[in-house]
Formats: sequence, structure tokens, C-alpha cells
Amino acid sequence: MPGKFINRRSSNLTKHSIPGRRRGYNAVKLESTLTVRILEAVSEAPGCRIEDVVGNLPDLTWNQIFLELARLSRNRQVRLVVNRRGLTVREC
Repeated sequence: MPGKFINRRSSNLTKHSIPGRRRGYNAVKLESTLTVRILEAVSEAPGCRIEDVVGNLPDLTWNQIFLELARLSRNRQVRLVVNRRGLTVREC
């Protein structure tokens, strides 16, 4: 009996750790692709509004773009500026 319990437990650990690694890899890959696309959109139209970036990337949601812009701003890759036009994005 104790042998079966140990085998079952080790097999459960293996099952849970493999999908977790795959999900983490895909998240990093998706994030880098998203970053590149957003930086390209901002570099093509410096000083553009967030709405313009969202309009240039119709396959992404507003939330995905906003969260990525927030991360890029914290990493000092873009600058978010509030002015009369709204929230604009500039490259650093």
C-alpha cells in the first residue's frame, strides 16, 4: 500500500509541473510579441493617444494593450503623458 501512495503522489507532481512550464513559456513568448507590436505602433506615430494604439492593433483587447503599456512605462521603454488630448504614448 505505501508503495502505491508514493507512486501516485510522484506522478501527480509530474503531471502538474509540466503544464505549468508550458504555460510560463507561452506567456513569455506572448508578452515579447505583444511588446514588439506595441513598440512598433508607438514608433510609427510618436505622441499618439492610447486609442490610436488600440485602433492599430484590432486583434488585441484594450486591457491587454493598457497592461502592457503600464509595464513598458515602469520599465522606462515608453512614457505615458496626460494632456488635453488624453493619455498619449511616447518612446523613451
